[in-house]
Order: sequence, then structure tokens, then C-alpha cells
Amino acid sequence: MSNATASIREIRTNFRSVKRKLEAHGEIVITDNGVPRFLLKTLPAAPVKRRRPMPDYYALLLKQRPRPMSPEATRKLHEENRGDR
Repeated sequence: MSNATASIREIRTNFRSVKRKLEAHGEIVITDNGVPRFLLKTLPAAPVKRRRPMPDYYALLLKQRPRPMSPEATRKLHEENRGDR
């Protein structure tokens, strides 16, 4: 990394060029009246947070849903309830 410099005035008036220098060199020495005063560095990239995958709500619903009655059990229930009224 070579040292790049920028003045405080340059930062105020033309930050885009300072930003490009910073991206190219990684750090910039900031001068105040020609005297090096500050060091501006880039931050390391933050780790990407991985999101948990969305749950499959339809699969959960199918898992919790009761199983349908067999035709034989349906017929038997219908026959039992037929004469109650």
C-alpha cells in the first residue's frame, strides 16, 4: 500500500476523488496546512449474516392435519349417526 494524501479542503469539496483514492490505496493521510494530521482507513468488510430459511408452512400444516378417514370408517360413522335424529 502506497501512501495517498488528501487535504481537509479536498475532502470537503471533492469527496468522490478522495473516496476513489481510499478504495485504491486502503488508507489516506489527511493533511492540515501541508502537515500530516490524520490517517483515514477503510473498515474491513462486515461478515454477511445468513438468514435462516423460511419454514415450509404448508408441510407443517400437512404434518399436523389429521389423516382422512377411510371409506369404511366413514360409512360406519354415517350409519351410526343416521338414526339419532
